[in-house]
Amino acid sequence: MDEAVRHYERLGYFYLGKKVGLDTEPENDELLLYKSRDLTTHAAIIGMTGSGKTGLGVSLIEEAAIDNIPALIIDPKGDMGNLLLAFPQLRPEDFAPWLDAAEAERKGCSLEQLAVDTADLWRNGLAQWAQPPERISAFAADRDISIYTPGSSAGRQLSLLAGFDAPPAELIADGDAFAALVKTTVTSLLAFIDVEADPLQSPEYLLLATLFSHFWRNGENLSLEGLIGQVAQPPFRKLGVLPLDSVYPQNKRLELAMRLNNILSNPGFSAWTEGEPLDIGQLLFDAHGKARVTILSIAHLSDNERMFFVTLLLNRFISWMRRQSGSTSLRALLYMDEVFGYVPATANPPSKEPMLLLIKQARAFGVGIVLATQNPVDLDYKGLANIGSWFLGRLQTRQDVERVINGLVSGSENTDRQHYANLLTGLKSRHFLLKNAKDDQPQLFETRWALSYLRGPITRQEIMQLMAGRKEPSAAVTQPAVTALVGQDAPDHAHAPVLSAQIPQLYTSGLATGAVRCYPALYARGEVRFYNQSRAIDQHQAVIRKLDLTPELRQVDWSTAETLESAEQTLLAAPAGARYLPLPSWLSAATSLRDIEKEFADYLYRNSSLPLYRCRTLKLESRPGDSQQDFQLQVAGALREQRDAAVEKLQKSYAAKEDRLQARRERAVIKLEKEQEDVSAKTGDTMINAGLTLVGALFGGKLFSRGSASRAAGTLRSGSRILQEKQDVKRAQEELPRIDGEIAALADQLEEEIDAMGERFAPDSVTVEPFAITPRRGDIRIEELALLWEVAL
Repeated sequence: MDEAVRHYERLGYFYLGKKVGLDTEPENDELLLYKSRDLTTHAAIIGMTGSGKTGLGVSLIEEAAIDNIPALIIDPKGDMGNLLLAFPQLRPEDFAPWLDAAEAERKGCSLEQLAVDTADLWRNGLAQWAQPPERISAFAADRDISIYTPGSSAGRQLSLLAGFDAPPAELIADGDAFAALVKTTVTSLLAFIDVEADPLQSPEYLLLATLFSHFWRNGENLSLEGLIGQVAQPPFRKLGVLPLDSVYPQNKRLELAMRLNNILSNPGFSAWTEGEPLDIGQLLFDAHGKARVTILSIAHLSDNERMFFVTLLLNRFISWMRRQSGSTSLRALLYMDEVFGYVPATANPPSKEPMLLLIKQARAFGVGIVLATQNPVDLDYKGLANIGSWFLGRLQTRQDVERVINGLVSGSENTDRQHYANLLTGLKSRHFLLKNAKDDQPQLFETRWALSYLRGPITRQEIMQLMAGRKEPSAAVTQPAVTALVGQDAPDHAHAPVLSAQIPQLYTSGLATGAVRCYPALYARGEVRFYNQSRAIDQHQAVIRKLDLTPELRQVDWSTAETLESAEQTLLAAPAGARYLPLPSWLSAATSLRDIEKEFADYLYRNSSLPLYRCRTLKLESRPGDSQQDFQLQVAGALREQRDAAVEKLQKSYAAKEDRLQARRERAVIKLEKEQEDVSAKTGDTMINAGLTLVGALFGGKLFSRGSASRAAGTLRSGSRILQEKQDVKRAQEELPRIDGEIAALADQLEEEIDAMGERFAPDSVTVEPFAITPRRGDIRIEELALLWEVAL
C-alpha cells in the first residue's frame, strides 16, 4: 500500500479531508480522519449553495461503502445520484455523456475537449488528495448503487401502497412508539389523498387509526384493498365509547373508501403499487450480505406525495431497526440530503415525529442518521439536541450564523459564542467546522476530493439512462381479484347450491353493487406453534389459505392454495341477486368438511417450518422473523464490533510500546544536550589553561618550570577527554535516528496488523447457514374451515 494511502485507509475511520488553521490555510497536511463509530450519535451538515455540502455528503457515503456500511439516501433534489458517476478509468469518454454543451460553448471549446479537461481535472484532484484510481474501484466496483423512484418508472420501482405491514412485537409493546407509528401512518396517508385531519377531532383519522391499531395489535398486515373494505365495514361498532355510526356515518365512510379506492383505479397511481417491496433490509444489503447504496429520488413528487413517502419510509425503517440487535459499531446509515419541511422548529408534519424518534433511539442499534440542509431554520435544534456531530459550512447570512450558534452553544458563555462566530464567518468553499461531541475542541477542515463526479442534479431522463439495464423486472403487486379457474363465461345459477348445514358458508364483503357472481373456494385459517425450549422460542404463526374450486376438481391439494396475508373480511349473509358458479360434485354431496380439515392439518404439519439462520463461528443464531439479510446484517455488525474491539486492544498494546520508545527518545535528547554542554564547557576551560601555560612559558621567566610542565600535561589530558566527549555526542546524535526508525517501524507494523484484521473480520470470512424448527403434531390448530363465496362483478 502506498505510504500516503496508508495514513488514511484505516479500519473504522472515514477520510474526510485535511485540517486547516484558523486562517483557513493548510496546517501541516494533517488528515481529518473521522471515526465511523461517532456517526451512531448522528450528524448534521449545514451549508448554503456552493459551500461544498453535497461533496461532503457524497464523500461520507463513499467512505461508508468502502467500509461495507450500507446507506439509505433520501434525495429530494437529485444531487445524490452523482454517486453513480464513479469512473475508475477516469477516461474522457466516461465523463462526456454528463457534460453540458452550453458550458463547453461558454469556455470556447468543443464538448470532446471539455471531456478531456474534466477527466484531467478529476485525475489531478484525486492525486492531490493521494487517492489512486483503485480507490474508486474499491467504492464502486461490484457494488449495488441504485436509484429508486417511488411513484415513477424512471428508476427502480417500489411498491408502497400494496400494503401496510404490521410492526414487530417489540415496537407494539412500546406504547409511545406504537402510538406515534399509527399517528404518522394515518396522517401521511390522509395527506396523500388531500384530507386534512386533526388527530383529536377528525372522524377520518379516528377511524383509520382505530383500524390500524386493531389489526396491527393482532399481528395482521393490511393491504390497501383490505383497508378500503374495512373502512366500509369496520370490524367494530364503536369509536371510543360512542356508536360508530354516530361518530362517522356509513355514507361518510363510503366517501372515504371511494377516495382511497381512487388510488387504485387511477392509472396515474399504478406506479405506487408496482415494483419491489419496501423492505429496508433488502434495500441495505444484497443477497450476499454486501452493502448497498440505495438512493431514493423524490424530486419528481408533489409535496403531499413526498411527505407520504418519507413518513412511510421512516416508519418502515423504525420497524426494521427495532428488530435488530444492539450494536456499538456503525451498521447502517440513513442520509437525507435536504430536510427542509420535514423537521421544522415551528410545525409538526407527519415526518417529524418518526425522524426525532430515530435520532433518539437509533444509536442503540448502530444506525447513524445524517441530515443535510442549506438553511439552519429548517432544523428544530431542541429536537435535534441528540446529534453528536455538526458539519458547518459557509452560511447565507449573519442571522444564519447566529441560529447555528444558538443551537450549538445554548447557555454557554459569551466568549464561546464569539469564538464560534469568528470560526464560522467567512468560511471558504469546501471548508467546514466540525463540532464533535467526542472531541474537546471544534476543528476546521477542507473536504477531500470526491471519488464520484459531482456534476449537479440528475434529471428524470438521466436516471433512466443510468438505470438502463440495471433495473430488475418490475413485479406488479397482485390485486385481490377472483382467481377461480372458471372463466367469466362459465354457466352460473340464480340460487346457491343446497349443502349440508355442517358446511359453513361465508361471503367476501366489498364495494361491488348490482348483479354479482359468487365464485367458490375453500377458506382455511389455522395456527402453527413452533416451540424450542433450549432456544427460548415459542412462536405462534397464523396460516390462511384459499383454494379455488371448479366442477372438475377431484381432490383437494393444499399445496396449490393461495396464501393470504390477513384474514378475508367475510359476511354470513349472501348478497341479494347474486348468481353462483357450480361446485365439485364431491363437495355438494359432503355432509361436513371434517376430512378436509384433517388433510389441512396434516399438510401444515408436513410443510410448516420456522426458518432460522446461524453462524457457528460467531455462535450466533437469528431470531424468528429475521430474513437472511437481517441476519447477515447482524453478523456484519458482530464482526465489526469484534474488529473495533480488536483494533482498540491492538492500538493500546502498541501505544505502550510507543510510550517506551518515546521515553527512550526523551532520555536520548537530554543526554545529547548534556554531552553538547559538557563539550562546550570543557573546550573553553582547556583553551584557557592552554593559554595560561603558553603565556607562562613565553613571558613567565623559566622556560620549563615544574609548574608549567604540570599544567601543560593537564592541558593535554583535557584535550584527550574532549575528543572522547565529542565521540559521546556523536553516539548520542546517532541514537536519535535509530529510535525514530524504531517508532516508524512500529507504526508500520501496527498498520499491517490492522489491515490483516480487515480480512479476518470481513463478512465473507464466516459462513451463514439456514436451519429450521418444525412443529409438533399437537401444535397444529385449525380455527376455521369454510366454503367461501368470492363476490365479484
